[in-house]
Amino acid sequence: MTIAHLAEREPELRARPPITRLQLVRYLLCRPLYIMITLMVTEALLAALTTWLMIRAGRAVINDTFMVRDLIWIFVAQSASYLAGALSWYFAERAGFRAFGRYMLQFARDNRCYTRLLPDKQAREQVEPFLTSTTFTNIFNFMYEMEDQLKLLLGLIFNSIVLGVEIDAGLPAAYAATFAILMAIQWSVRRRIADIYLENQRQNNRVIAHGYTAWDNVFSGNRYNWRLWLGGFKSKLRDCFRAQVNAIMAREGLSALGGIIGLAIVFSTMTYVVIANAGDTEVLIALAATLPRQIEMTNHVHQLTSGWNDVLALWTRLGGVARSMRPEPDPNFDHRIKFDRLVLREDGRGNICSSVEGALLLVLAKCRGRVLVRGGNGTGKSTLLAALKAEIKNRAYYWPTTDRLAFRFDAQTIDEPQAFGDDEDEPRPSKSKQVGFSSGERQLRSLEEIVQHTDAAIYLLDEWDTNLDPSNRATADALVEQHAQRARVIEISHRDRSDGALS
Repeated sequence: MTIAHLAEREPELRARPPITRLQLVRYLLCRPLYIMITLMVTEALLAALTTWLMIRAGRAVINDTFMVRDLIWIFVAQSASYLAGALSWYFAERAGFRAFGRYMLQFARDNRCYTRLLPDKQAREQVEPFLTSTTFTNIFNFMYEMEDQLKLLLGLIFNSIVLGVEIDAGLPAAYAATFAILMAIQWSVRRRIADIYLENQRQNNRVIAHGYTAWDNVFSGNRYNWRLWLGGFKSKLRDCFRAQVNAIMAREGLSALGGIIGLAIVFSTMTYVVIANAGDTEVLIALAATLPRQIEMTNHVHQLTSGWNDVLALWTRLGGVARSMRPEPDPNFDHRIKFDRLVLREDGRGNICSSVEGALLLVLAKCRGRVLVRGGNGTGKSTLLAALKAEIKNRAYYWPTTDRLAFRFDAQTIDEPQAFGDDEDEPRPSKSKQVGFSSGERQLRSLEEIVQHTDAAIYLLDEWDTNLDPSNRATADALVEQHAQRARVIEISHRDRSDGALS
């Protein structure tokens, strides 16, 4: 094998085009979303039909033609509207789960070979919250907010048309003017609000990331580590609180302003309609019959304004999700490797390499055999293995020191008989119990599974003998040797090797 055989190699540190928020939102575009929108339009049309039936019923009262069936039709139309709205949430959930699944798949595809990011603590702290909870929450919150806002907007549009046709054209104009004024206010302060929401998201992520280390620092029982962890937690929590308060005050302040403006415009228009049509009984009756609906619509304008604040906040947070989909590794990654203090030993001979490229040449010089990476603490042994994986990509299997890889044995369960009587002939239902492993057992089982289920050309094993006693170390070494008979093994070990044996 030579470098020429590595056709899939690509420059690891080249700039990657970022994922935009629009690309991220496109993950929502699917059949369930289209069905949801259709149901929401149906819901709004049925609600507008209810408004028209209310006006018709009011006029029927004047003409003494009001009948029970008028109430029944109002009941049927509004009930059908509620049902369509409830059913739309089912398809909203389907669209949200589909979008989150597509996000995770895209993240996996984009970052599978960016091994240099694995030991990057800063990159992990920034990105991991998005993978564990933040993105899931943001996608569904965005989905819910968009559904809420679309529901309010469609309801306002269709009901305003009915009010304009049946009562007075000034009513839909009032709602349109209110919406235009409030959206102009939103647009004028969008950058300032976006900055506030971005800072809020950043501080929230810092608290979440700090919480990942709570388990070790709390359950260890060490006062020293616990106090250091708690001090950092309090500091991040205070910063997060300030950012959260700023975000809430910005949102609620704009919401209150929008509500006051909406009430002033709509109620002024309603007052004008009453005065202008003081002698027209049909118009006044229609206005009175639809007064509850118009109060509801005024509240909806207020909710629409408040909701757009939330949509803006979520749109900003989705920007954080998009930026974290393709994190960039530290450009100084290779400089952390002290090549002059690293030795690659093979067949009793030591080789000093001056670069990752030089180490790669040695790795690719043979198809089989073992190469032991030696060097003192902090010389970059693990960093070199991560760099080699980044160069070789799919031809290599990489087993890092901080093993959080998924293995089959870790998801297995065992069935234990449940004793509940003295009668040995009585059937005993079984119960599943999660298998527990010590760190040494996990190490050995992981290595066994790698041997049985992988078939790579090169294996990069970082401290494969950690936590193993002499007996298990010998078993593990035999497994590594089995690898070396069919593939190239580059290893970091706590024990020196001499002529293929552990010393």
